[in-house]
Amino acid sequence: MKQHAKPLSILFFFAILTPAHAYHPILRDFHSVRTAGMGDIRYTVGQFEENFFANPARSADNPENLFQLAKISLESGSGTLGTLGNLFKSGNGLSTFSNAVGVPLYARLQIIPVALHLKNFITDKWAMGVGLFFSAQTLPLLSNSGQIDVNTAISAGPVINVSRRLLEEDRLVVGANLRTQIRASSRNFSVQDFFSGTSTANAVQGGSGMGVDLDLGSTFRPHWKTGGFDYQLAFTINNVLGGKYTNLGKPIKSWPNGPFATNRSVNFGLSAERKDWIGLDRVIFGIESTDIGNNENGSFYRTLHLGAQGTWSVFNVRTGLNQGYFTAGFGVDLIVFSLNLATYGEELGLNPGIKQDRRYALDLGFKI
Repeated sequence: MKQHAKPLSILFFFAILTPAHAYHPILRDFHSVRTAGMGDIRYTVGQFEENFFANPARSADNPENLFQLAKISLESGSGTLGTLGNLFKSGNGLSTFSNAVGVPLYARLQIIPVALHLKNFITDKWAMGVGLFFSAQTLPLLSNSGQIDVNTAISAGPVINVSRRLLEEDRLVVGANLRTQIRASSRNFSVQDFFSGTSTANAVQGGSGMGVDLDLGSTFRPHWKTGGFDYQLAFTINNVLGGKYTNLGKPIKSWPNGPFATNRSVNFGLSAERKDWIGLDRVIFGIESTDIGNNENGSFYRTLHLGAQGTWSVFNVRTGLNQGYFTAGFGVDLIVFSLNLATYGEELGLNPGIKQDRRYALDLGFKI
């Protein structure tokens, strides 16, 4: 028997004594730190690269033209940070790992290497954006049955956005995104795979694909002025072609399956914005229902998001509820760079209240 069998058999022993959880995470190829602090509302408040993956019509509301030189986002779950901390403190890595059985170990790296956003394109009725992105995320979990859910996914590619202003005062906007992506994702495997002599590299080989997909979105500004606020309604259909990204072939021929899918979803919401409110330069409130269709077997309440942002000078303070869990964020937006920090809770079960994964995120972007 190979040398790794003995320690893995010990891990298996720890696993069968530890309660398991059936997790059903919602996988997204993009996540914004800014909107995460606002309860993950993004279809009625999105800006710049956020609109590449949410509401394409929102590009018409970008506050300025922007050339994004680079934007890097990092996220980690509290379970990940705690496990790493214990590994550094303890000399017994096996014991530390056994304590992490059943604990979600979430981490994410996301990069926008370059992007261009034009508030007015050709005429003052059009807006556009184009950019590149890369995302790598993982949420591994060892259950008490010895099953290892790796939940690791990588995606990268270009995206193009256009939006068109319509009606008097540009009250209606329609838009579209076109994305090309290369994707790869792991498959789940068990401790028994190691007993049979399967190497780790071969065990996690999941699926790959390359394809195109698109989003269709709209915003509408009614004439309501209740409380002195300006209101905006939003509606989108994301991943219209199904979000499987296999319609251009398979880049890794040896990986037998398709990659992770971000299924076709319907999203809608309402936001309210006002300037000069209670000492703030600007305030935004929003409520949205998102991922309808990309929340397989999950409850409607898991799709609900509420959030708010207050702006004073170059500083932004954010709060909200994501799937019933508290969120908070802070941002600084300067001429040449922006910085955002956020904490939010993500529901890993099918209904709010089953299992919260508390996460922490930051991004740093350079721009001109």
